[in-house]
Amino acid sequence: MNRTLLLAAKVGVSLALLAYLLSTTDLSALHRRLRGGDTLLLAGAVALYTGILALSTWRWRVLLQAQGYDAPVRHLSASYLVANFFNNFLPGNIGGDLVRVRDSSRLTGSTTASVAVVAIDRILGFSALYFLALTAFLVGPARLRGLGGVVPALAVLTVIFAVLAYIFFRPGTARRLMSATGLDAMPWMRDRFEVVQAAVNVYRQQVTAVWMALAASVALQALVVCYFYDVAHSLHIPLSFAACFLVVPLCILAQAVPISFNGWGIRESVFVLYFGQLGVPRDSTLAFSLVGAGLMVLLSLAGAVVWTSRAATPAVPAE
Repeated sequence: MNRTLLLAAKVGVSLALLAYLLSTTDLSALHRRLRGGDTLLLAGAVALYTGILALSTWRWRVLLQAQGYDAPVRHLSASYLVANFFNNFLPGNIGGDLVRVRDSSRLTGSTTASVAVVAIDRILGFSALYFLALTAFLVGPARLRGLGGVVPALAVLTVIFAVLAYIFFRPGTARRLMSATGLDAMPWMRDRFEVVQAAVNVYRQQVTAVWMALAASVALQALVVCYFYDVAHSLHIPLSFAACFLVVPLCILAQAVPISFNGWGIRESVFVLYFGQLGVPRDSTLAFSLVGAGLMVLLSLAGAVVWTSRAATPAVPAE
């Protein structure tokens, strides 16, 4: 019952935000903007999205290899496609992570270890988004630094990632937190913590692999920004490259907060907030957001095909 109420609340937030934005937008202008899209540039966006999936899979493989598990690329690619499908069609953006945890558990032999790997993968992705946004803020045009709400958002993110970096580079910090909160008195929690701690300790020793995965994260998140930039120009919306490198990462981080259905409504509101300050009309911003997100949802249906073929293939009995 609680889960149903939470889902209903998230759907309600998304519908309320989208209804408000659409009710305050020139819908005829929005329709004209959508109809005037450049299909060739949209095809370029599809190619960029393919690169995003490939880099994401490679990063995941690097993190698994650092733990001593040599996962086949084909297996991870199929798993990532299915995970991407579930991320777009299940609430909360964690359904895909559960798929990856389940699939990688067959390699690691431990669900908790797989959770640790996927969690590090997620954290590196969010760190790359923060890095791109901060870089665009510091070296971009002066008008970007004057956007309302950017400085507080970056300040909060700086504190969050500074704490995470401190915990990672200072062994024993997490153990002290466990002791201070009394969680280490719970056997189930203590056992899981030890497995996660062991995985993190491996990454502390395999620093090169972590830097490789972080570099891949920066590259793939830069491709995400390029994807949205390409979508904007396919709709003939003159967004600057620097503005996209600041706003798109902040928007992705904001929509990761689980208060809406997969970020719908939150994403559009953040884009309208920031791009509106840069003089982009609301109808153009909504067209940009809806096409960019909608195209990703359509492309993620490839994961449904893989998932269906998996279900139709009989399991091979273990020797």
